[in-house]
Amino acid sequence: MLKNNVMSKGYSLHIGLNKVNPRHYPGVPELNAAVNDAVFWESYAKQLGYSTASLHDGEATTEAVLAALGGCAEKMKAGDILLLTYAGHGSELPNDKAEGFDDERNDQTWCLYDRQLLDDELFAAFRLFAEGTRIVVVSDSCHSGTMVRALPDELDLSAMLESGLERAAGSRGLASRKLPLEVEQAVVQQFGETVYRPVQRQFETQPQAEDIKAAVKLLAACQDNQTTFDGEENGVFTESFMQLFEDDAFCNATAEELINRIRENYYFPRPNFFQYGAIIPSFDQSFPFIINIPDAAKVTGYRAPDLGAVPVERTAPTGIQVRKNAVLVLDIAGDAGFTGGQDIEILDEETFSGGKTFTIELLNTPHEHAWSAAHALQQELAAKGIQAQAEPVISVNPAQDRRAAREADASNPDYIKDWPPVMGDATGGIGWHLDADHSQLAKAAETVSGKPGAHVRIAHLDTGYIPGHAALPLMLDMANQRSFVKKEDPKVAVDKTDSGQDGHGLGTIVLLAGNRVKKEDTYDEYEGFIGGIPFAEVVPLRISESVVIMNSKNFSAAVRYAIEQGCEVISMSMAGKPDNRMAQAVNDAYEAGVVIVSAASNCWYKGTGALLPKCVMFPAAFERVIAATGAMFDHQPYDVKFLRTNGERAIGTQYMQGSWGPASRMTRALAAYTPNTPWASTAHTFLRSGGGTSSATPQVAAAAALWIAYHREEMEKKGYYEEGRKWLKVEAVRHALYTAAARDAVFPEWEKYYGNGILRAWDALQVGVADESELSLSPKAESSFFGIVETVGSFFKRRKLFRNAGPKPPENALGMELLHLLQTDPRFYELFSRLDLGSPSEVEKVLEDGVFQAQVLQSPYASAYLKEAILQ
Repeated sequence: MLKNNVMSKGYSLHIGLNKVNPRHYPGVPELNAAVNDAVFWESYAKQLGYSTASLHDGEATTEAVLAALGGCAEKMKAGDILLLTYAGHGSELPNDKAEGFDDERNDQTWCLYDRQLLDDELFAAFRLFAEGTRIVVVSDSCHSGTMVRALPDELDLSAMLESGLERAAGSRGLASRKLPLEVEQAVVQQFGETVYRPVQRQFETQPQAEDIKAAVKLLAACQDNQTTFDGEENGVFTESFMQLFEDDAFCNATAEELINRIRENYYFPRPNFFQYGAIIPSFDQSFPFIINIPDAAKVTGYRAPDLGAVPVERTAPTGIQVRKNAVLVLDIAGDAGFTGGQDIEILDEETFSGGKTFTIELLNTPHEHAWSAAHALQQELAAKGIQAQAEPVISVNPAQDRRAAREADASNPDYIKDWPPVMGDATGGIGWHLDADHSQLAKAAETVSGKPGAHVRIAHLDTGYIPGHAALPLMLDMANQRSFVKKEDPKVAVDKTDSGQDGHGLGTIVLLAGNRVKKEDTYDEYEGFIGGIPFAEVVPLRISESVVIMNSKNFSAAVRYAIEQGCEVISMSMAGKPDNRMAQAVNDAYEAGVVIVSAASNCWYKGTGALLPKCVMFPAAFERVIAATGAMFDHQPYDVKFLRTNGERAIGTQYMQGSWGPASRMTRALAAYTPNTPWASTAHTFLRSGGGTSSATPQVAAAAALWIAYHREEMEKKGYYEEGRKWLKVEAVRHALYTAAARDAVFPEWEKYYGNGILRAWDALQVGVADESELSLSPKAESSFFGIVETVGSFFKRRKLFRNAGPKPPENALGMELLHLLQTDPRFYELFSRLDLGSPSEVEKVLEDGVFQAQVLQSPYASAYLKEAILQ
């Protein structure tokens, strides 16, 4: 609203072309939905109070559009708004602007009925608008970016990705709004010099978007080098707006927030956002289509005419901002070489017998949409006669906030007040988790350290460590530390203190094998060794830049390295989605006699993190791994059901709880103590608020290592270190830990929440080495999830997609995608938390459920192929 109660006025122009003049665009296909898009936008504008106009098909000539814009410019005053929408074909034309005028070497165009309207012509029209006016442009079109270059290099992965994604969209009956290449070339050949060059000469020395006094926001359907799609009734981009406008949650969203949300609706193409001209703060902060806003004419400055896309935060399914690109591993038969192109970076290339393995980062693909990209590349390679497998290796489990991701809050050294123990409780000072009433690690470590020759080597897989902390392990193996994070020094496993996630690895490595600390380090509460096994050799392995990011390829490489280094225990306080590489690494470790202890995972009972699955995740869910779950100070489950709610909620881990279940994933679980365990920090020597199953995991790993060091000679005598029999060592360790675990005496429902009970490290030492007859070989790791993959694959074979002869991904790849989807889309978290992955009948029942099928079809994270496969 303007001063003196003068209301702003809204004007709108809605352009839609299914048809163009065939004499100017020879051979161009008609669209289905562009006019419908224009009709929708005009109807929507009328609802908001705009004075509307429309131009459809033959009406939408260049002269008519520019005249309509000129008329709006004459009528509009400061504070008024123009909504300009376009739906139709888009293209590009080569230009010859003088050196120093714009980096853009092509004019982007709208394909109007008689000819293409150049972006420079649109900018010239916008210069006619008065200072303080607002212009919102919604362009459901695209610019091919292919006309002035040769056809894409066959070995350019970026070009193949785009082509594969277009192929996938085409399989769903969507038509491109990109002007076909042959039509573009024909237009240039016939009309380039006579029609377009005279127009372009007018702007040869005119920088784009310069001297525009209006505040302009452009919401575009795709990136400059992508195509958008025409549906049966509406374009994909316009349809997304239609859905958003029905959601009251977005009635006050800004332009950036709208585009951000649409980007989450579908992966390809990626909508774009530009803004230039005047800066009107209330316009930036308001719903972009609203006519009357406070201080609508108040201009505070001007944006430089930078037509590069304005960065928009990408939001993960839980609402936490996570900027993580998809990373794929491509196994390709043969010796062909590839280039990444403009959208893909090749991180690594390895040669194997019969082919190559490429690790690639997709620079404009969110990790949530990795399977769409994987299928697209696999299909495009197959079309070129190249056999390939493509699989994502990144999974992100966003925490409620950055402080929670570190499992403790550096801003507050006190306990989490909702969870035991409480401040001032003499039995609950720092180090309580080590005592005889809890893990018994202090007594067990003292016993084993007194045994001559006792030794053990542990691999610590996490975010690394931070040098200089007083409690770093005494025998930290600096010479053999490794980082598996790409673009880092592989010989340095140091956490990055400026990453926003620093400290997780430091916290867990100190719980595992921390050195002796003084009372001044622990608020005068504790003196002695703070780690569970302080005499162990510890090899720090950095496998991720953040605890919330699980890279299965890095995990697998680190496990192989740990085996080579002679480690007998692996401690990892991270979790994610399974894949074949992860499973094979677990199998390799098991067969090499290496005990893997992995965090079951965490979830949040309130807030955005409450959307995370509440169950044991991978690799902890593998039966060859010990899954570490959580028990509190009072031996009750680390679960909101047992929460004491008499304190002030003050810190980031306040709503965190441990994950457990379902029963099928608890057969190898063991609990240790959390939260309010000591957490090594850079802000304070220790925080009291360590939490999550991240704190429980190193306790269990320490107990496993203590048992190995104590019973080594007996295992050697029984032949458990011999090749082909080393798995018996893993089972002997687990047999002892499970046998000695606290059960009914401390908590009657121990099996449901803890699997095999709560850790009692010293009692476990009293359990001898079981005979081979008492031990059983655990199922291979892939069996924990391959059942669902096979069941889903068999189900898909009966569906329409696989009855047709057209190209399609392998059914097992779609099965793996569906398994990952259950862990990506919040609508499936509850299902995944109770689903028995090893039960074909239970999985088949889910697949046949119509409600489930509808949810898959609605999911923005399901690929086009998966959606087609779920159909009859």
